[in-house]
Amino acid sequence: MKYGAVLLAAGKGNRYHDVKQDIEFHGKPIWKYPHDLLLSILGKENVVAVGKDIEGGETRTGSVLNGLKALSEDTDRVIIVEAARPMLTREQVLELLEDEHPSVSFVRPLVNTVIYRDGRYLNRNELYDLLTPQAFDYKLLLEAYLSGRFSDVTDDTRIMFEYHSVKPHFIETGSNLFKVTYPGDLEIIEAIYRAQQNK
Repeated sequence: MKYGAVLLAAGKGNRYHDVKQDIEFHGKPIWKYPHDLLLSILGKENVVAVGKDIEGGETRTGSVLNGLKALSEDTDRVIIVEAARPMLTREQVLELLEDEHPSVSFVRPLVNTVIYRDGRYLNRNELYDLLTPQAFDYKLLLEAYLSGRFSDVTDDTRIMFEYHSVKPHFIETGSNLFKVTYPGDLEIIEAIYRAQQNK
């Protein structure tokens, strides 16, 4: 089994009001945390950092496609990682790569009430918060992307479902996959970082 990884580090950081993946955190930019972890597991030849090693796309979808095309054609399984989730662990990476489902995602149960903008409520007990990283059968995901049907989709499990009718396998996980999105989120990442250092 040949593994590959696409690290998404090309975002513009509109909601953060800065290029968040380049924010310094304990001596290095936050994108380097998942990047260095992936290198230690997979080796440099199997990791593509979109926005750093290669150019990003106009959308997240374009960036993922650029990353997929940059990996070796004989890749069997690919993990898609976002640079804005810097506290990813080795155990989580291995859990996704070793999973046998063609589409698998980490999830967290919702803790807040969810409401439509027209005032209708959803039952949060029937819902998950989809997280990254996620892992896929490389050839199936690349085929879906190359179809040209998708241009601006925020989640790759949706692409696998809409193109191949493959439902994702869910793995409930911890709070360390918190995503840096807004100013102030680094305070939460700091707490997670300190907890990991004290293990």
